[in-house]
Amino acid sequence: MLTTGPLTGTSLPLRDAGVLIGRNPECALVLDDEFASGRHARILRAEDGWYVEDLGSTNGTFVGQYRVGDPVPVEVGTSIRIGRTVIELRN
Repeated sequence: MLTTGPLTGTSLPLRDAGVLIGRNPECALVLDDEFASGRHARILRAEDGWYVEDLGSTNGTFVGQYRVGDPVPVEVGTSIRIGRTVIELRN
């Protein structure tokens, strides 16, 4: 669920194949956020849960105050910030 930004209230089911996030139309979640890169981040599933990884974006992907590089685990209720957009994982 997007909790902050132009698409506030938008929800997208997570798929086992992962969700590509960014401004590029090829992304599953296309952000209208000038601070997001074309292919900004990806939420992916592993055997032990969900992860988020930054895809080399200019402005970074943040979980809390931590700037993400390699995949890091995220749980339900975790907020992920991409530019001015905040995404929260929900059941």
